[in-house]
Amino acid sequence: MTGHLPDPDIQCGGCGVQVYCSWACRANDRQHDLECPFIANKGVLPLRDEVRVMIRAILKLQKEQCSNVSLLKGGPGDEVPTQPNRRKFSDLLSHKENFLENEERRQDIILVYNEVEDFLGSLVPSFDEFVEILGRLYINGFEICTDKMETYGWGVYLGPSIMDHSCQPSACVSFSGYRLTVTCLRHVTSLTDLFISYCDTSLPTKLRREKLKRNYFFSCICCKCSHTSRGVSIQYKNRSRGKK
Repeated sequence: MTGHLPDPDIQCGGCGVQVYCSWACRANDRQHDLECPFIANKGVLPLRDEVRVMIRAILKLQKEQCSNVSLLKGGPGDEVPTQPNRRKFSDLLSHKENFLENEERRQDIILVYNEVEDFLGSLVPSFDEFVEILGRLYINGFEICTDKMETYGWGVYLGPSIMDHSCQPSACVSFSGYRLTVTCLRHVTSLTDLFISYCDTSLPTKLRREKLKRNYFFSCICCKCSHTSRGVSIQYKNRSRGKK
């Protein structure tokens, strides 16, 4: 009796470049149809993940764009419990000025912009819009991980991105494929009490604050970072990415 052989690599019939390890993997890649003709035209995949993420994001926003409406408005958005309005791409913080004030980061963004333009041509947005999109993706993105914290993807989830940071989180996120689940770690009475951690909470305070400042442009003032002497934990809104 022979064992089950793994599926051979499956090549995309459209571009002839993208390869998948299984039909399930192919079925779960819902964004490739947008980029497929552009990759086919170039004959290669983007070398950098940032370039490919931006190509997919721009094409998705353009697909959802209404006439005479800014690309940054996004599509219909996500429903958020207890909130009267859907959360849209336009609600996300970009920290555009913070990204551009660092010359090294600015030059890297210019490099990504040029590589995206090489694929999209005239469909590439202006540099200002490009940085707005890039900033919103960077600040609001989630690393998609296995239960062993092994990263296998990255994505933006409009609804869950409303959650602010605390080094003493009241909730955590987990993934099954690309599906994100939010689990409360203790009882919360409203959405404003829902906090997740944007970093490894086991790190020393100094390292946590440095990482949060460098990656999200805010100084954490949660109880764990503020060394409060009170026994009861009080959460503070860092306004890092979740709420305007």
